[in-house]
Formats: sequence, C-alpha cells, structure tokens
Amino acid sequence: MSMLVHWFVLTGTEKEVPQVRREIVDKVRAWGVPLDEGTTDAIRLVASELIANAVVHGKGPITVGLRYRPGRLAIDVLDGDPSVPRTGRVRADDESGRGLALVGLLAACCAWKPVGSGKRVWAEIELPMVVPVTRAAVPCGLSAKWAEQQVVTKPKAPALAVA
Repeated sequence: MSMLVHWFVLTGTEKEVPQVRREIVDKVRAWGVPLDEGTTDAIRLVASELIANAVVHGKGPITVGLRYRPGRLAIDVLDGDPSVPRTGRVRADDESGRGLALVGLLAACCAWKPVGSGKRVWAEIELPMVVPVTRAAVPCGLSAKWAEQQVVTKPKAPALAVA
C-alpha cells in the first residue's frame, strides 16, 4: 500500500483545535485504519498538543499534515515562527508546559526542524496492523444453491446371494 496524505490549513486560532482533532481521527478512519480506543486517544492528544503549541507559540497560518502508511501515522504541524519548541520545567501545580513531554511519551518518534521562515514539528504514532482475514471455502451464491440441491446417496451394501 502506498502512503496516504491529507492536509488541513488553519488560520491559527484556538477554536480550530477541537474541530481539527476530530477531523484527523475521522480522516484516519475514512482511510480504513482500524483504531482502538487507546490509539484514538493517543492520536487526539498528540494532534491537540502539536496544533495548540503552534497556535499559542507560533504564527499562523498553520498547516497540519497527515501521512499514513501501514502501521504508522505521522502528524506534521507547520507554523510561521522559527522558535525552537521547548519542553519546559514544570511544577506540580502548573497548568501547562507538559504537552511536548506527553507527545514524546505517546509517539514512536517526534522531532522538529526549521522550514523557511518557520518550523515543522511532527510526531509518528504506531498504529495497529491490519491482518488480512481469509474467507473459509463456503459455497455462496449459485454454488450454494447448487450444493443445497445435491442429493447425497449412500452406497448400498453388497447383497449376498445364498444358493
């Protein structure tokens, strides 16, 4: 299977984050990827954190890309601010500053690089592999009708002739 790709372009407002998070999961499902609850939650959280960081710390517009290949989903976020993404030192009572650390825990890999006058931040999430299901050799359609009409006769026991 080749790679599947989809792009979203955002203006860079906080109200867009929940909607795009839902659209990302919907798009992955539309590609036929089976998602369990844990994987769905990981995709939502990683997407939310990457997009929210671009909205809060970057400059709009923001481009979000999805790249799917069997077993992996990459979420790319591009914004117009070249600042290095940083994981902060947080105290127990801080309400923010843990996003990139969470992304690092949930993603198989994550990184960033400068792009033009901004940056690209991405994370790859491992996905369940689809195991092909083989069909049993069961008659169907006309073959099933034909099989129903067949009369199976048992061979007769040999008769003994007594003279």
